[in-house]
Amino acid sequence: MATRDVRAARRYAAALFHAAQREGALDVVEHELEELLTTLHDTPVLKEFWHSPLVPAPKKSALIEKTLADRLHPITIGFLNLLINKRREELLEYIYTDFRRLVDQAQHLLRAEAVFAVPPTPDEEQALRESLQKRTGANVELRVRLDPEILGGVVIRLQDTIIDGSVRGSLERLRERFLQKA
Repeated sequence: MATRDVRAARRYAAALFHAAQREGALDVVEHELEELLTTLHDTPVLKEFWHSPLVPAPKKSALIEKTLADRLHPITIGFLNLLINKRREELLEYIYTDFRRLVDQAQHLLRAEAVFAVPPTPDEEQALRESLQKRTGANVELRVRLDPEILGGVVIRLQDTIIDGSVRGSLERLRERFLQKA
């Protein structure tokens, strides 16, 4: 995506964030955009329709109004129509990502992923969540994923930070030290 488009996506996300925040609809709009993106991803025909520059804007807006107006918050509908009218449909995924980041900041929420080789116990998962909350000062939403390739331990992803406490990572670091000394 071009730098110009990234800036535009951020501006759209910020405008949507402020409108949804004023209406007290941050969670609703975030959920609706996520569902819409999932539907677009899972329905190739709909995705092609949404992204096609050959489909006139009024036709897209009419379809949105006809099929989604009674299911989506008015802010979401208005925003989708704005994107259609400005011919910025291709930015929706990037706008959603930035919108979600803004919502997370406002709610002091940090999304983390913990990768385990074997399923953790509920106590281990809770202890990890509490440790991350204490370390970051934010509420942590922890998603657990299993990957037997890490052999044991845990790999944690916090935004741009990766904490590798896996057995595989330890073995690789040990190997690197041996190679440096050889």
